Parts: sequence; C-alpha cells; structure tokens
Amino acid sequence: MTKTESAQLACEKVLNGIEDDTITTTSALLQCLKIARLLNDVDAIIWLQYEYGGYPKEADGVHIPSAAFDIGYKNGRGFIDKTGKCIFTELASELEKKVEAEKNAVNNFTTKGASVSGDYAAVAVNNLTASVTMSTRNIVDDIGLTEKKLSVLKSRYYDYALKKQIEISFGNVATTVFSEYRTRVENEFSKLSKEILLKLQAIEDKIGSDNPELYSQALTTCRRLFEETAKELFEKYFPGYEEKKYKTKSGKEIDVSGEHYKNKLSAVIEKLEDKSPSKSMVGSNVIYLLDWMDNLTDLQCKGVHHEVTRQDATRCIIQTYICLGDILSLQDE
Repeated sequence: MTKTESAQLACEKVLNGIEDDTITTTSALLQCLKIARLLNDVDAIIWLQYEYGGYPKEADGVHIPSAAFDIGYKNGRGFIDKTGKCIFTELASELEKKVEAEKNAVNNFTTKGASVSGDYAAVAVNNLTASVTMSTRNIVDDIGLTEKKLSVLKSRYYDYALKKQIEISFGNVATTVFSEYRTRVENEFSKLSKEILLKLQAIEDKIGSDNPELYSQALTTCRRLFEETAKELFEKYFPGYEEKKYKTKSGKEIDVSGEHYKNKLSAVIEKLEDKSPSKSMVGSNVIYLLDWMDNLTDLQCKGVHHEVTRQDATRCIIQTYICLGDILSLQDE
C-alpha cells in the first residue's frame, strides 16, 4: 500500500468515526497526524503535534510563543475576552477525561441517604438540597463548556481529514486523466523527428537532478522544443512559403521569417484549428506558456536574484508536454 493509499484510509477512519460517533477525539487527532506525516504536510504536522503534545510555554511558564499561539488561534482554539485574544490549551485527551470525571461526579451529588434531625432539620435539608443543586448545576455547565471545546477540536480534525481526502481523490482523478491523455499524445510525439524526441528525453535527465543550474537548462530545452516543433510543422503545413509575413484571420500580419518561432507556431495552430471541428484554446495556452518561460529567463538574465526552482521547471515541463500534445493532436482532428 502506498503512502497516499494509507493516508486515504486514515481519512476514511476519521470521517466515518466522527460521523458514526465511533472514534474518540484523541484517536481522530492521531489519525490526522498520521495523514499529515504520510502526505508530508509540514504545517499540519506542527499544528497537530501541538494538539497532541501541548502548546509550548515561554520561560515565564505562562505565555505561549506568538507563532504557536497564532497556530492555535486560527485552528479553532481562539476566543476573545476582556484581556483580548486568548486560546484554550487543554488537550483533547484532557478534555475527554475531564468530561468523564465530571459526569461521574454529577451522579455522586445526591441527598439520597442523608439524615438530619433536631429543631433545624428542615433548614438543614433545604441547605443540603440547595448545595447539591448548585454544585450539580456548576458541574453540568462545566461539562457543557468542556464538550463544546471538544466539539471545536473534533470539527477541526474532521475538516482536515475531509480536505485531504478531497485532495487525494482529485489527485487520483488527475492521475487517471493525465494517464489517458499521455497515452493519446505519445502516439503523436512518435511522429516528430528524432532530434525533437532526444530533447524530450534530455528534459527528464535534468529534472531528476538536485542541481538548480540544470533546472534552468530544462527551461531552455523546453523552449527549444517549441522552436524545433514550430520549424518542423511550419515546413509541413506551409511548404515552400517564401513570404516574410503571414496574415491571420483577424487581419493582423505577423513575421514568420527566420527565428520567429512563436509566430510560426501561431500560424500553424490557426491553420489546424481552422480545420478542427471543435473550437480550441490551444493557441492562447501555448503563447501564455512561451511568454511565461521568456519572462522567467529574462528575470534570471537580469540578475535580480531569481533562480529557476524545481517547481518552476516541473511546471514548465508539464505545460510543455500538454501544449505540444494539444498542437499535435489538432492534426488528427
């Protein structure tokens, strides 16, 4: 079983357990901590460790560090009194034990078996009854407040498990959809020249590295992929085209000479979309991606302390794969 599958199972345990009232709040908390660990959700791990082990105190033993206080406040523990913002710090396990103890205490408060005599017996009975009633009321009120705190915590753990379950489910759907898309477009990629296919393979080697310099190279390779594809497809769909300008359907003239690969791609896409039975957004998506890559490269070249991150490179590769696949798929349509 993969980590994702284990996390999904833990989500189900939390959700079903809380809905069916078959799981304690503490158990739900531990399952949430497991979910966070399996999914490497660092922020949630910090929060849930506080929830399980307690919120830290400063040297005075009273105040809570601001970072920990903010985490508790935004995760349901916050309230406002005459002193300002506060949080309650009792753990779920402490609250559960407190509720159990107080319920037992309520059952022990009774006048049954009490015996008084003498001239003031009636007064004594009245005082005893009033004392038991007041004590019982105070405990019942405290039980209500404690259970309210438990409900807040349980709600937060439920919300976290539900959020992660939705994320995992969406990820599974996305994986299935992308797998189907990949199968479809890989047949199209096989029709490209060997030079372009080698560039596709080179990207994989670069993204698998921990070297930031290779991420920048991956970005460059993606751009060259578009350049080579533009050149190859333009020659295919505009054979013998000697004009420097191409007039689009909107009447705008674009330069398709030399290295103007963006314009060449635009001309190819417009021609393919014109033949396609369905409307397409391929053109706008491709131009957006190419502009994004150019902006990223410009920032790096200007030396503004900008490095291409692995996230940048990954996004670029995924978008390149999709956009190239869309362009090539238009040929079949």
